[in-house]
Amino acid sequence: MTVAAGHVSTERTAPIPVPEGMREPAKAPRLADGVELLGEYQGSGYSQPPSLVRRADGQVIQMSRLLYQVTCRIDGSRGPAAIAELASEDLGRSLTADQVRHLITSKLLPLGIIADEGAPAVPPKADPLLALRARGTLLPERAANAAGVLLRPLFRGPLVVAVVASVVAVDYWLFAAHGLGGGLRQVLRDPVDLLIVLGLTLVSAVFHECGHAVGCRYGGARPGVVGVGIYLVWLSFFTNVTDSYRLSRAGRLRTDLGGLYFNLIFILALAGIYEATSAEILLLVIAITHLEMLEQLLPFVRFDGYFILSDLVGVPDLFARVAPILRSVTARGRRDPRVTGLRRHARIVVTGWVLCVIPLLTVSIGYLVLHLPGINRALWRSASRQAHLASIAAAGHDFAMAAVDAIGALLLALSLAGSLYIVIGLARRLTTAGLRWSAGHPTRRLLAALAGLAGMAALAAFWAMQGQLRGW
Repeated sequence: MTVAAGHVSTERTAPIPVPEGMREPAKAPRLADGVELLGEYQGSGYSQPPSLVRRADGQVIQMSRLLYQVTCRIDGSRGPAAIAELASEDLGRSLTADQVRHLITSKLLPLGIIADEGAPAVPPKADPLLALRARGTLLPERAANAAGVLLRPLFRGPLVVAVVASVVAVDYWLFAAHGLGGGLRQVLRDPVDLLIVLGLTLVSAVFHECGHAVGCRYGGARPGVVGVGIYLVWLSFFTNVTDSYRLSRAGRLRTDLGGLYFNLIFILALAGIYEATSAEILLLVIAITHLEMLEQLLPFVRFDGYFILSDLVGVPDLFARVAPILRSVTARGRRDPRVTGLRRHARIVVTGWVLCVIPLLTVSIGYLVLHLPGINRALWRSASRQAHLASIAAAGHDFAMAAVDAIGALLLALSLAGSLYIVIGLARRLTTAGLRWSAGHPTRRLLAALAGLAGMAALAAFWAMQGQLRGW
């Protein structure tokens, strides 16, 4: 990615909890097509480590050991009594056919794990906070795995040490001795060179994603597609490495760090080309790549740093803990099991993360909402000006400059659309929460409606007082 173009992110399908359901299963239940048993989540931060199951649609589900052992014994030929007998041997405790029947009807069937006419047509899927949207495929799963096999030797220990040491030497020469002045002067003299910077950083972004795929394949898991989507307001690349849940903590961390490691390899490649060509602009791309790597280490949104922290702590989806932790801090009485089920060290780290991320997101999203008309007006005017400059350059047959201006207009338009998307998504979540809170209670529904109308009126009044509604 580029500083202007967007962010690069790893993607894992967030595990979902087990819902409640009601229906009598078939006498000999069988698993739905494509259901895969991933086993126990290794390096877990839970007091009782969960086990993981993945559906054909890629959704991962966390299960207790009891439910997982029952699932393991479902093969389409055993009835509840036979399943109970085998699961009892696995668990070292007595389990009855009625209990198995209840687990299947109330837990497995609603999740789409069981192939039965009572299974939901559209099984539930996680809708994680700040997730990647509008995704498209760049490399299909087969190509990503082929790249993983081909480039797997790059993760051998001696080579990793050599790459890191070489980049340290390049960085010392670049930042302490040579400097970036030549590359900056070259771009200022000829802005068309920004196209070269953009192209190389896009190549770096795709290569970064290959690093995640190769790291996943090196550990023995299978990466999914490499693709592109919209994250917050940026164009983003991603690699689906959901299968890395089956790996050990070390294997998952290798997958998380694989993209940054491939950035280091890319830096060495640029340094080698510079040695052969003396093209100063390549050094500018190296500096931008370092900034991208630092940005990726931020743990507060779904960049690589978020997944690194998640795997270090042993909690698959940190954002799913925000509401339970807040309730446990503010509410009295019974605490949420999603908090009490964590080990002490994991609970401390996750609580600290929540206490940091809440004010950061609140300030960022709050500022966006309060200044949305003004921000979008400025973005629209800038995008229009860039588009106008692109048309002038094209009319003068300066197609390279026209391309630079057109790309600038496109990126500004994406930021405009992304800001609207965030606000619409926030409104949808608040509406859903209000409807869920007031379900079956007319008085609550009225209060929720009044609160929503009051909030919209106050926001519109603030925009009007600030003059943000003028000039559109």
